[in-house]
Amino acid sequence: MKKTVLLATLLAAFALTACGKKEEMPVAPVEPAAPVVISVEPVVVTPEPAAAPSAVDAAKEASAAADSAAGSADAAKMEADKAAEAAKDAVAAPKQ
Repeated sequence: MKKTVLLATLLAAFALTACGKKEEMPVAPVEPAAPVVISVEPVVVTPEPAAAPSAVDAAKEASAAADSAAGSADAAKMEADKAAEAAKDAVAAPKQ
């Protein structure tokens, strides 16, 4: 009985080690690739003459819009002050 257990154990160990081995494939030597040469030409960027006035015009329009908004805010504040004064006068006036 001991001999069969020993034989089965050795056979299993041999089978496991035989299955675990991997054959190494021969590796072919790699040749270096030829160097790649890329030519780069300088790029000159010149601003468009029409671009500068449009930026100035846009700034002027933004300034005008801000002034208009400020004027509208002042007009709204004046109307609110008038309404407040009218409300004070209505409360202060004796009821008839």
